[in-house]
Amino acid sequence: MEVIAITIFVLILVWFIRNVSLPHMYMKKIDQNLISEDKYCVIDVRDYVSAHNSPFPSAENIPLSYLPRVLKDKFDCTKDIVLISDDMRGARIAAKMLRKKQNRSIYYFQS
Repeated sequence: MEVIAITIFVLILVWFIRNVSLPHMYMKKIDQNLISEDKYCVIDVRDYVSAHNSPFPSAENIPLSYLPRVLKDKFDCTKDIVLISDDMRGARIAAKMLRKKQNRSIYYFQS
């Protein structure tokens, strides 16, 4: 019985570290004033409506649902990446996808 309880605890701990803690470690929050087009690739992962209603200057709108396809087909960025997102969850998911594709610093700005 103890072995089962320990196994379940370890599995929950591994899941928590993998899905919650690690994405925070490789994403850094950035101030809007520091975001410049020549230093960063700015990707807006909000949906089209949100991005249209409150656009972010110099950001390329790639909704989160389209990001895997764009990364596979035509994404090529040699600079550090800034993610614009409505919530932390969307930024974490996008950061995980980008981290698999490129080994660059990833920042986020929550609008």
